[in-house]
Amino acid sequence: MRRAVCAVLLVWATAIGWAAEERPPKDLTELSLEELMNLDALSVDVLGTHTHLGGEWMLGYEFKRVSMTGNLDGTTRLSNRDVLKRFDVSPTHMLMEMHMPMLMYAPSDDVTLTAMVPYLRNIMDHVTREGARFNEKSDGIGDLELDGLITVYRRARWAHRLIIDAGGSAPTGSIDAKQDNMRLEYPMQLGSGTFALRPGLTYLGQTERWAWVAETVETIRVGKNGNGYRLGNQYRVDGRIARKLTNWLSVSTQAEGRLWENIHGADPELKISDEPTKDPNAQGGKRVDLSFGVNLYLPQGMLTGHPDYNNKGLRFAIQAGFPVYESLDGPQLGTDWFLSVGGSCTFTF
Repeated sequence: MRRAVCAVLLVWATAIGWAAEERPPKDLTELSLEELMNLDALSVDVLGTHTHLGGEWMLGYEFKRVSMTGNLDGTTRLSNRDVLKRFDVSPTHMLMEMHMPMLMYAPSDDVTLTAMVPYLRNIMDHVTREGARFNEKSDGIGDLELDGLITVYRRARWAHRLIIDAGGSAPTGSIDAKQDNMRLEYPMQLGSGTFALRPGLTYLGQTERWAWVAETVETIRVGKNGNGYRLGNQYRVDGRIARKLTNWLSVSTQAEGRLWENIHGADPELKISDEPTKDPNAQGGKRVDLSFGVNLYLPQGMLTGHPDYNNKGLRFAIQAGFPVYESLDGPQLGTDWFLSVGGSCTFTF
């Protein structure tokens, strides 16, 4: 997978080189609303900027993999021996995978509705004080996410947009995942067990060949779940620049900051002294990620030569990145890298 991350960076750098010569950008005020929307050069996983024209539907899918290795306390790297001085078991590595199908519908040019439900797969490796090694696994449906993206401001016929994200999630994921009849630790559970609000705000600006985004999305947990705890709130802010190189290819760079709080309350079946992943006060942290993306667009009729005017075409995107700063309320596994691949089809009936 490290090779895949490097490959994305290589393709990204090569694609930038193709754009050394660029024709003068058009005046966006001369473009129609539909032409402006088709200039969107952002990858499919940036949901806060992913809006549609009235009457359009979109089916999408995204796969994401995150690798985590070694423990951090603050920004200090800890050895397994350091962790085992305080706990019976030390986590050594975790692989998180997510399959995310999504459905979007725009009842008007100003409102886009979204529904997503992930399928999650987690694998965590451990070592004990005696040197024994073992792993734990969990997989299943995560929490349902519902969003309403509302354009509240636009200028120069949508060349600049301000979008409100009025979203939330429902507790469809399990918080009772077990292995060998033992309740798994917090990071291995599939859901939150509580409802959550997901307010957000996005600014999007674009020219014919450039797009830039500033976005913030928060996750505010409501109440406590049936196991006596509530996951911490999460706060995210990011900025992205995308450059359209051809009618079918663009590249993007993103910087993203995240802050997530510790767990409130505790699951009575989890013994804190067993391992840090069972300590509710060792789950928070903050991180800044840098990522690079390559995005492909296949217009309707491009492959068959027979345009289907109800189908606007297919979009594909691959994005890879890594943390440039990470501070954790540890001991807690630190992130190595992440990779996402996705695609979408937009159509009307």
